[in-house]
Amino acid sequence: MGGMRAVVVHLTAEELAYRRARGLDRWDEMWEGVLHMTPAPSVEHQRIVGRIIGFLEAHLRTAGRGSLVAGINVFRESADYRIPDLTFVSPGREHVLHEDGVRGGAPDAVIEISPPEDETYDKLAFFAALGVREVIIIDRDSKRTEVYRLAGSQHVALQQDPDGWLRSETMMVRLGVAGPPPRLAIEDLSETAARVEI
Repeated sequence: MGGMRAVVVHLTAEELAYRRARGLDRWDEMWEGVLHMTPAPSVEHQRIVGRIIGFLEAHLRTAGRGSLVAGINVFRESADYRIPDLTFVSPGREHVLHEDGVRGGAPDAVIEISPPEDETYDKLAFFAALGVREVIIIDRDSKRTEVYRLAGSQHVALQQDPDGWLRSETMMVRLGVAGPPPRLAIEDLSETAARVEI
């Protein structure tokens, strides 16, 4: 069965409380006053996120490059937010990290794992308006990676280098596809021995 979009005209406070009490709202996002209710990610999606965190978060922290956090709110205004799979904040910018997510500024980069037929690309305008320097989109199934860099008021897709890599300037890593079967490859730009294939 294919994907389906639904519009719920009104949710009562009790229905929202029910979702919150059972953790069903964990991945909900607010888009200009419209609640987007999404199901929990797949096992493969969560496997990729977990492996990226396992390698990249520790590596970035040890190298003093910043903090990588999974599944937090990124606010533009108090009631308008998205929840990228991973959010990166560079050193000296920790003031944007609050208990409930990123507020009062933009993260340096966000990473989205994109399954077929989701709303990942619809979030680019939100992240550009906020001032997120890089948006990294990884296709959940093919592991194909796209890096969008902020240029003025919008994100522009970067081109792969001759070897098929894309650079993240914010985190100082490069991303590509290894395989077959296809695997996401991440390497440190200054220490290529620091590498993972997911």
